[in-house]
Amino acid sequence: MGEVPPITTGSAVIRAKHERVRFGSFEVDLRAGELRKGGVKIKLHGQPLDVLAMLLDEPGEMVTREELQQKLWAADTFVDFEHGLNKAINKLREALGDDADNPRFVETLPRRGYRFIVPVTGSIPSADQPAEEAPSAAPQTKVRPTYYRLVILGAVIVTVGALALWKTVIRAPGVPRVLRFTALTDDGQAKSGPMATDGSRIYFNEVLPGPRYLIVQVSIKGGEVVPLSVPLKESRLLDLSREGTDLLIATDVGSRPSSLWVQPVAGGSPHRVGTVLVGDARFGPDETGIIYNNGLDVYSVSRDGSSSRKLFTTDSIPFSFGFSPDARIVRFNQVDMRIFSMSLMEAALDGTGLHRMCQACCCGKWTSDGRFYIFQTRRDGRRDLWALPEAKSFPWRKREDKPIQLTAGPLSFHDPLPSKGSREIFAIGESDRAEVIRYDSRSGQFVPYLSGISAEGLAFSRDGQWVTYASYPDGTLWRSKVDGSERRQLTFPPLRVLLPRWSPDGQQIAFNATLPGVAWNIYLVSSEGGTPQRILPSEQSQMDANWSPDGNSLVFGTVREYLAVSNAAPIYTIDLRSKRVSTLPDSSGLFSPRWSPDGRYVAAITADRPFKLMLFDFATQKWTEAFGFEMGYPSWSRDGKYIYFFQDSYKQDVRERIVRFRLSDRKIENIGDLKNVGRRTTGTIVAWFGLAPDDSPLFARDISTQEIYALEMDWP
Repeated sequence: MGEVPPITTGSAVIRAKHERVRFGSFEVDLRAGELRKGGVKIKLHGQPLDVLAMLLDEPGEMVTREELQQKLWAADTFVDFEHGLNKAINKLREALGDDADNPRFVETLPRRGYRFIVPVTGSIPSADQPAEEAPSAAPQTKVRPTYYRLVILGAVIVTVGALALWKTVIRAPGVPRVLRFTALTDDGQAKSGPMATDGSRIYFNEVLPGPRYLIVQVSIKGGEVVPLSVPLKESRLLDLSREGTDLLIATDVGSRPSSLWVQPVAGGSPHRVGTVLVGDARFGPDETGIIYNNGLDVYSVSRDGSSSRKLFTTDSIPFSFGFSPDARIVRFNQVDMRIFSMSLMEAALDGTGLHRMCQACCCGKWTSDGRFYIFQTRRDGRRDLWALPEAKSFPWRKREDKPIQLTAGPLSFHDPLPSKGSREIFAIGESDRAEVIRYDSRSGQFVPYLSGISAEGLAFSRDGQWVTYASYPDGTLWRSKVDGSERRQLTFPPLRVLLPRWSPDGQQIAFNATLPGVAWNIYLVSSEGGTPQRILPSEQSQMDANWSPDGNSLVFGTVREYLAVSNAAPIYTIDLRSKRVSTLPDSSGLFSPRWSPDGRYVAAITADRPFKLMLFDFATQKWTEAFGFEMGYPSWSRDGKYIYFFQDSYKQDVRERIVRFRLSDRKIENIGDLKNVGRRTTGTIVAWFGLAPDDSPLFARDISTQEIYALEMDWP
């Protein structure tokens, strides 16, 4: 397992008037334009040094890409700027010995900018004395031996007192560890957080095919999972009040945002929280209010729906709110699906002091005594629990910023819930696995395909003899013959792969991939193996790469961010010979592009619901609406006469089914229902769908095991 990124709490502020700036073992002479380490000059000049100077001018603050472009690349094109800035950042990191994945100095804020994350100090030399010159020593006087003895005795007393204070107050807490794991459920149903407990029972969601949520409970000692009687349709649990009497519930009728309700645990009628619509919500720290988000805005509201007011605004979708035991701070997560990453954020309840604590961290809660904050990380396709020691109520004590890993396999653990007043953490233990299935139109059944490999994103060579895919859940790229022979691994962690595509000549595979905290980019690799190459290095998200029929170009879009208010990014093409990037006319707000086999069309989907399938005709250079429909993963048939897709359950009166659009008369044909899948379909971002060489529909069926576990802890 890789180390979790450090928890950061901000840094000092430097003013532009400083001529020398120091950080760690480095010193920058801004007047001379020189970087030194331990007094030794480091080669760094030009734009990399200019970028460093701008970052040092605002340590701890984001310097946006727009600011860098305006000051350093004012007249350059998008691609030249992207290349130049990436090159400058790489040279800067090389000079500092920094790592983009685990930065010590320069943190990347994907698609937004950069931030210098270590404290810096500045100095202004006087006119007659260099800053590094020490003042001359004062004349020494003779000190009597008795005075020496008194000084030594005083030092001993101070040292003893300091050690006692360190042991009782300042000493960092010991290392917690898991003593044993106990399964509390064994019903085989898929489970989802958040979880909540009243001290005797654990409340959580079970996920049924659809997907549909069912609010259930189980004893903290284990046993039968019992559904709660909730008179609301399509309800899912968000929280439990501190006294354990009320549930906070969202009803997912249609897409989010959802209506919000308070339901008594003992039964009775729920009441709606005014007319607010939420993405996620929790009871507030004083139990009389509720904290929720709608889009990027965070609000507070009374339980009766009155007194709603905005607290603050974030730059990515916030969720999973939690409050410190002293009710002074809120922690929550931000999700950015374009880089497949979550960040743990912290702020005062009014939003002041908002900052990122940890990247790739999620869904945390404090222990009841407030000594530890328990959260999860996701790395290499698995999730693990960590404990962050918290400071006690002594203002002079420094908080330990190093999280402690609690779990490391074989199960993934997520949605941690510290118990009330005991020595346990409850969590969902999961063994992630999928099996590829094919829809048999004759029997109307789904059957395992390619021996039911745990994979997604299957794509086939033009002759139908070869298959490439991303293994699930780790996202490693493989290729083999369709009978499973000549299997070869093409990528390795931490690179995570989605949606590979064979080139028309079968010699290369294009795929989308990301590194931790880095935007999705498009890569090419030989079908025989080798080092994958990024075709357009950029911190702008690139996704859904599809080949032109002649194999000379790729069309691509961006990742549609979950719950985003809008997505105005266009559809691009890149000529692989010249590396020239072009924009398809009038394509802003579209995603999921697919090039037709004859090269005449590009199909894409509108970002806003209800979705619409759009067709771009290269002959007319115009888009036309094919139809408006709920859809996912459009796929051209081999002969180019149809576009297949699956219809999800966005609307409650619409069943999940496989359909295809016929280009000749623009009619919709029903191929089959998903009711016989058995369990829900799955995928890294959304449920994956594809076509076999004979146009048989393919899915990845979720066969993961998920149960509630009690982790007995040894707390120091």
